[in-house]
Amino acid sequence: MTASCDRTAGPIPRAPGGLPLLGHAMSLIRDPLGFLDRQRGLGDIVEFRLGSRTACILNHPELVRAMLTGPSRHFDRGEIFTRARPLFGNGVAVADGRHHRDRRRAVQPLLNSARLTTYLDTMAKLAAATAASWSEGRHIDLNAEMTDLTLSVVAATIFGQRLPAEFSAVIHRNLPIVVAGLARRAYGPAAVLLDRIPHPERKNYRTALNSIHRMVDALISANRDSPTLAELSAGADERQLHDDVTSLLIGGSHTSAAAAAWQFILISRNPQIRRRLREETDRVLGSRAADPADLPELVYTRRIVQETLRLYPPIWLFPRRAADDVRVGRHSVERGTQIFYSPYAMHRDARWYPRPTSFDPDRWDPDRHLQPPQGAYLPFAAGVHGCPGGDFALAELTLLTATITATWQLDPLPGSSHPRPVAGATLGPEPVTMVVTARPRPTGRDGSRSPS
Repeated sequence: MTASCDRTAGPIPRAPGGLPLLGHAMSLIRDPLGFLDRQRGLGDIVEFRLGSRTACILNHPELVRAMLTGPSRHFDRGEIFTRARPLFGNGVAVADGRHHRDRRRAVQPLLNSARLTTYLDTMAKLAAATAASWSEGRHIDLNAEMTDLTLSVVAATIFGQRLPAEFSAVIHRNLPIVVAGLARRAYGPAAVLLDRIPHPERKNYRTALNSIHRMVDALISANRDSPTLAELSAGADERQLHDDVTSLLIGGSHTSAAAAAWQFILISRNPQIRRRLREETDRVLGSRAADPADLPELVYTRRIVQETLRLYPPIWLFPRRAADDVRVGRHSVERGTQIFYSPYAMHRDARWYPRPTSFDPDRWDPDRHLQPPQGAYLPFAAGVHGCPGGDFALAELTLLTATITATWQLDPLPGSSHPRPVAGATLGPEPVTMVVTARPRPTGRDGSRSPS
């Protein structure tokens, strides 16, 4: 039986267009963000088709929150997540049901409050080391720099050491190929044929996938004495350990890297915001690196992080599946129906965010603006599948932004165009080269520069 949304409670708006046999799959692959923006204007729940199957997308925070925080037995992750298993196996990033609960219990202690301060101290030191490695006038690949840094942070918490340079190179070279291949297999109408018919795409995809898995295995073998690995190994076989490490390394780094890259792009476009950010870092840090004890004072910096995650949430689309016949709002949904929600689309809904496409950190000041309703801001999802590292990511990005701002100014190459968002495994920017310059220091009353 083909799953569908029951219209007994009134007609559910249907997405226009769609092709015979393909449905809206090509629109979702070719212009996913535009597709999601268009559906938001059609209603709080909208039907579309993936191939011959009917799916729904939820555009109202109450509906999304009810789905995510209600009884978990009514919804599971569905087949879209199973398509990511070639990369993540049965790791915590894609596991479902009881297995997900067990693996989350194994991972959660690694992110508890007692360890968080230690991790953030490591993050601050690594951010300071990155800033110290730059020089006046240097051109940097912003995505690569942020990925290297966030990978190093996750590795330091798992292995207690920096990653070898070749690991980052393998990730930079192969992960985009794997992510594109996973997307084709998750949403593409010919997904079942991609791994059956000989084709260069299949060879490149498998080669890239194998390269990542070999590197993860090598890291595990070289770090058997790591206490964190010992904890993850409890109750897990070698395959499960591999899958969990892959989930933590890639899932825990590329989300933060995408957000960090967007932060510096958005700051560079907004001189007034950059000025206020500098004023705060001058007051709190002077010219030193940030450390975890500074977090309570970095209020405006944190709002910049929150606003970046609103405009460009790293995970921009989440699938779920109805495990039973259930009600979503006023509508009945049949078992097996694929249901999506998009933090990207909800974060740009003018009902909850005035001037939704504007970069405005002050919207997170409760003394100036009404705050969005629960469920309208979901950069880390929610419920049983919510990201366990959300608090760590917010603190990590705040420290990173403050540390680099205390020393450097990052601007795109003169004459370069604004990078567009790339909706892959994360919502990162197109490759962008930034120019590193020493940031202007505040001027004293006598006209002299404050010491750096």
